[in-house]
Amino acid sequence: MSDYLFFANIGDSISNYLEFSNFVQNRSERISSKIDFKIGIYIQRSGSTLWEKLDEIEFLTPNLVLDASKYSLKIGELAVVIPVEKNYKLLQSYKELPKPITRRLDHSVVNDRGALNFTVGSCFSSYQSEFPYAMSKLKGTFLAFDQLISKNVKHINKMVFINIFSGPLTKKEKFLLKIYDRNKKEELVKLNYEHNSASIIDIGPLCDKDLIFYSKDTLGIPIFLTYDKSNTFLSVEHTHPPSEFFFVNKFLGQSILKSNWLKVLP
Repeated sequence: MSDYLFFANIGDSISNYLEFSNFVQNRSERISSKIDFKIGIYIQRSGSTLWEKLDEIEFLTPNLVLDASKYSLKIGELAVVIPVEKNYKLLQSYKELPKPITRRLDHSVVNDRGALNFTVGSCFSSYQSEFPYAMSKLKGTFLAFDQLISKNVKHINKMVFINIFSGPLTKKEKFLLKIYDRNKKEELVKLNYEHNSASIIDIGPLCDKDLIFYSKDTLGIPIFLTYDKSNTFLSVEHTHPPSEFFFVNKFLGQSILKSNWLKVLP
């Protein structure tokens, strides 16, 4: 399994940086503990269908730290980090992103993750981030139920919707990300977004409701941030994808669940 990593500018004085390593923990003791690779960092600007290279970095130490502020991203812009072989020639631009390598060294299963760290004032919280390559090849749909946010009205709650489509695009389309109250059967929020962006929604006023988050246009990963104005508290969470509701036949179960919900949602 190979994965992209990512970081973004989500505004509101929230900084984030991505930290990951070439050290592989889950491996046979006879195998080298490190895997040699480099990374390319790419962005697809709003309205553009081309991926532009922001940076290319090799490991000089076992750990790399990529600070989003270094790359002057606009709010909502998403930078995709691609692990590749050291001798791979990264181009200045792509219509289709290269496939990331896997950091698996033997038969041991490896999660190709990085720690996406968020800070607000003196507060810090970490999210183990990855965006599966196989998922990035699909346009799909998105459905999530269990928002992991604070019910305290004094806290600020945001959802950041990460959408990566690595395939070629002929044009940049506009899509709709929606929030629905499943008790009152009422559409509460709809937000325009496009491929390869980080869409940000303030869901603080909705924190006391039973919400459904969905898009009939693309798939994506939701990240929920909760913090307070005095910068004494910060939490970063992720919901379980619908496939995790099933013990066996996960993806069949997810397909049935999503198709039944999405055909009745407005």
